[in-house]
Amino acid sequence: MIELLFQMIALIAYLLCGVRIICFDPKGLRHRHGYSILATILIASFIGQSIHILFFKDPVTLWDAIFAVLLTVLIWRSKGNVAKLIWSTT
Repeated sequence: MIELLFQMIALIAYLLCGVRIICFDPKGLRHRHGYSILATILIASFIGQSIHILFFKDPVTLWDAIFAVLLTVLIWRSKGNVAKLIWSTT
């Protein structure tokens, strides 16, 4: 029963990560192909992990759910900007 809760938390977190990166608005920023490729890989891996959790039902542990939530917080704080995730100004 508790594993189902962890699965739902991780699933929602990974979907939020993928959607936030997709919805990033690069208005006024330079376009870099390397960061675009990295963003594409991240989107594919987040959506792929969500599909894996949905259809293959591997047990998701507490640590997997915590890691997914941590990634979600980092991506939402950077507003989906992959370059800002790597090169922080603070």
